[in-house]
Amino acid sequence: MTDYASPREVFAAVDGFASEVESRLRAVAGRAPLSRKLALSFLGDHERHRRQRAALLVRLGLAAAPPLPPAPAADASLDGLRTAQDALVLAHAEGLSALGDAKAVDVMAQHMVDHSRHLTLIDLWLEQEQPNG
Repeated sequence: MTDYASPREVFAAVDGFASEVESRLRAVAGRAPLSRKLALSFLGDHERHRRQRAALLVRLGLAAAPPLPPAPAADASLDGLRTAQDALVLAHAEGLSALGDAKAVDVMAQHMVDHSRHLTLIDLWLEQEQPNG
């Protein structure tokens, strides 16, 4: 468990985990047309979340963090995507108490719900790809 000490630490962790998930989603998008459609939908949520996090930084009087370098190309494995997605959900859950602002908690909790939904869909996707045996 991570004990975040400040909103800045929470946002930095979420940005880092989101970057890894996005890299993996781009890799997974090439697997098949349905994979692409789902990955693009998830990436759309990520873009919306990024804009909302930027607004929260302004609200909290925090300077925008320098942009993260692009995450290295990730493998297209669903297991890797699931692990990265789980870390992103956990960062949200563990970071809520460090935000110190009701609006920030509300927005980030909504993001956590979106990412939890993504995690459930990834689990179903993994289950679908398991051999029947």
